[in-house]
Amino acid sequence: MKVGVLASWRGSNFKAIMDHIRLGVLRGVEVPVLIYSDENAPVREIAEKYGMEARYVRHRGVPRAVREEEMAEVLKSHGVEVVALAGYDYILSGGFISRFRLVLNIHPSLLPFAGGKGMYGLRVHQEVFRAGVKVTGPTVHVVDDSVDGGPIVDQWPVYIGDVYALPLPPEEKVQIIADRVLIFEHRLYSRVLQAVADGRLELVEEVVKVPRVYEEGGRLRVEEVEARAVRTVLKVDEAWERQWAERQRAYVEYQLKEWESRLGGRLALVLPPWLRG
Repeated sequence: MKVGVLASWRGSNFKAIMDHIRLGVLRGVEVPVLIYSDENAPVREIAEKYGMEARYVRHRGVPRAVREEEMAEVLKSHGVEVVALAGYDYILSGGFISRFRLVLNIHPSLLPFAGGKGMYGLRVHQEVFRAGVKVTGPTVHVVDDSVDGGPIVDQWPVYIGDVYALPLPPEEKVQIIADRVLIFEHRLYSRVLQAVADGRLELVEEVVKVPRVYEEGGRLRVEEVEARAVRTVLKVDEAWERQWAERQRAYVEYQLKEWESRLGGRLALVLPPWLRG
């Protein structure tokens, strides 16, 4: 399965996908091309490290139809079937999405909470912290032309209740939450891509009833109308889960060493031993 990645800046989820492939964890998946939207994006260096093609497609000041046509041509020329967004900061049109088998995105909260317009980066984790929730985590969802509104494929609940009691300023607690969730983002995205490559994700289209509000005779009225909706079915059984967990152990060990090198002793706050599984 050929996956094309769209990114705007850092691209840490892109790196995690490539690391899963390099370590032999993610199988039957090839990433032939990365497209990035900011010419100075560090994500380009990640692609160069892996010896793969990285294409800059100018976004700022370019009409969406023009830039999407260029991206689609690049992706199609590489035989891409599935598109994965990895910190891509723009909304895709339905026309672009329909040209591919599947377009996926990962969001750093348990959608629909802390999703939608304006909810990105640290803003998501600030909202989580403000709400005082004890469980958050990443969500992989199918992309449509809304903001974080596509059908949910998979989520990874992450406990953060311990963070609130730490003797640290609020902004440091938010950063700990962000780092903790990011660690599990990096594990979840490849899990979903493996399930897709294995033919275990089904998109089911169905007709649902939704409310329609309209005005009649100076009064607001509500009626039910039919609409088409898509839901996802992730068909993974215990045997698949066990095999994946065994393979992903190689990535988890590599990931922990990377984060320890980056954070040193602070890793004990971001990822306490009881969360390292």
